[in-house]
Amino acid sequence: MRIAVLWTCMSGYLNACLKELARREDVELFVCHQGSVQQAPFNDTQFEWIRNRLVWQSMDDFAPLRQRLHAFDPNILVICGWHVPSYRGAAKAMAKQCWRVLVIDNPWEATPKQRLGTLIAPWYVRPLADAVWVPGERQAVFARKLGFEQFNVLRGSLSCDQPAIETLHKSRVAAGRAVPRSFLFLGEFALHKGIEQLVKAYEAYREGSVDPWPLVCCGAGSLGPRLEGKPGIRVEGFVQPDRLCDILASSGCIILPSNIDHWGVVIHEAASAGLLILASEIVGAVVHLVQDNYNGYIFDAWDAKELAALMFHVSNFSDARLDAMSRASHSLSKQFTPARWADTLLEGFQKFSTC
Repeated sequence: MRIAVLWTCMSGYLNACLKELARREDVELFVCHQGSVQQAPFNDTQFEWIRNRLVWQSMDDFAPLRQRLHAFDPNILVICGWHVPSYRGAAKAMAKQCWRVLVIDNPWEATPKQRLGTLIAPWYVRPLADAVWVPGERQAVFARKLGFEQFNVLRGSLSCDQPAIETLHKSRVAAGRAVPRSFLFLGEFALHKGIEQLVKAYEAYREGSVDPWPLVCCGAGSLGPRLEGKPGIRVEGFVQPDRLCDILASSGCIILPSNIDHWGVVIHEAASAGLLILASEIVGAVVHLVQDNYNGYIFDAWDAKELAALMFHVSNFSDARLDAMSRASHSLSKQFTPARWADTLLEGFQKFSTC
């Protein structure tokens, strides 16, 4: 089984999924991906296990792609979106030669751009793929509007390294340790991630709390200075996968106040580690991974007062209540795993081959 993956920027969680796929019997991989970018500077050495790969930074680097793909002769071609011209060209060229799977994470928002996209999809999108792979239900709605039949819509396209991260929760429970009383932000320090709202909310929460939890912020981006030097806020740099578990293990509740966030794999990472979750309704993953008053709370992305109130509410929970919600988060995290990710792709191909 030869599987070619045409991706943009690689990540630790995709790396975990590809490793799971590569462990399957008789699977060979070819991966073409973008090199490290400033907002997500993942260390490239973690991907060196992929023997057959092509790394690009500019359009000039795509010259060998067609020849490499032709020589590899894939059974399955996985394409990340339709915005990279060379990937679109490769997908069109390989029509009827392999099973082509388009991965998208855009939720249906009924914007003028999306409405236009649904009109031109029969000519611009549909010829690129035989199936579409989405993370969840908000994205599945968009996929159907693009013209993909329900039969050809796969779910679960994004998963963190759930088995590795859930050991943090299991270890805490086995040792009888309390949930750490600390908030965590993990993501890009950018406007669309709600950094301004986060700062306002935390300042209000800290001012009104007798014993406020600290807020640890991990990431990179232009709004880093907005977080630095604030009482109670500790700023860490970008977290490579080998540091992620340490960060999660010392945290009790993650906050993601994004005003644009198609999915948010960090929510899955936090749930796997048994963290409570405070996330805006914009974050796509909340549909599957956050249940209000069960393992966290969902709030208005633009309402810093609501977020501050939820921070105050959570930080006043007893250890027993925090533990119950931690266990609930971990339970919900089991919906997505690298094993399920690999199974979905391979079983989808089997289903396609029998039709």
